[in-house]
Amino acid sequence: MKLNGKLTALVIAACVSLSGAYALDGTDFITNYDSYSQSISSGLDDFAGALAVAVPQAATQQNVWADAYIGKLFPSVPFHLGGGFNVGVTHIDTSGLAKAAKTLDISGIKDDYYFPVFTADLRIGGIFLPFDFDIAVMKTGTLSTDKFGCDLDVSLFTIGADFRYALLEGGLVLPKLSVGLGYFYNEGSFGAGSSNAETNIDYKVHTMYAQAQLSKKILFLTPFVGLRGLVSKYNNTWDWSLKGSALTSANSANDALVALGQTARKTSDNGEKKSENFDFNAIQPQIYAGLGVNFFVLQATLSVTADLRHITDDGLWSGAFSLRVKI
Repeated sequence: MKLNGKLTALVIAACVSLSGAYALDGTDFITNYDSYSQSISSGLDDFAGALAVAVPQAATQQNVWADAYIGKLFPSVPFHLGGGFNVGVTHIDTSGLAKAAKTLDISGIKDDYYFPVFTADLRIGGIFLPFDFDIAVMKTGTLSTDKFGCDLDVSLFTIGADFRYALLEGGLVLPKLSVGLGYFYNEGSFGAGSSNAETNIDYKVHTMYAQAQLSKKILFLTPFVGLRGLVSKYNNTWDWSLKGSALTSANSANDALVALGQTARKTSDNGEKKSENFDFNAIQPQIYAGLGVNFFVLQATLSVTADLRHITDDGLWSGAFSLRVKI
């Protein structure tokens, strides 16, 4: 005897015994699996895609120096090098993650998020030729970000380097003007959960970029402005699963489906957003600017970066503060 959809749902509910009320009803989840799964998957796909453009922005903001060129290491008196620490935030569209979390009844996830990043870096001037070289690195354990507007568990790793060549070395009148190339590798994860469900997003992003920067020291201040173009290759994966009481009731609902001769539904899923190669048809153009404040060998730098392609729809922008020793 065939049962229609409504009668099937009633039979499943009758076959499952639940003690107490749960925010996420595993029985209802299995009964309406297609609707739940589609909402979760589309939301996590959107967030994985948002990370593909936000992570490179967060990384390249970390080795911005006020001086477009710091000078030669040798021959020079004094020789020119420096290093210090950088902290920054990047505004990220997390509406896709919020959509998936809402479907899984995970609270604390909002439609946008200020993604914090911090690094240590070292810049060394060139030998004879007017170039400089910088390396930046950062690694964390799992951090809770509830103080930044989203209740997430985040882990981060980034390493990158850039090379700049001075077209103008600067002087009493002339500014400094440099062009350069850089590379960053980033990986990490975003996790969210409740007593009844959890989801996790892992990202791995390679970024190459070219840039041009102009700066001019005026007394103890160094204003600067620059342009940058980014291309990325990424492999961002996601998964979700029911757990706890929701999983128990979902398994019971699955058993009821099997008893009725119907196919059992999944209580977990996974997917990915990836690019096989660097996409030179999807260049991220950026403009960045800021101000360095010099005090003897110390330099404090404030900078902001806007992604010109994604600023209007995703609100993709960054801000950073750096404190370095520079000689």
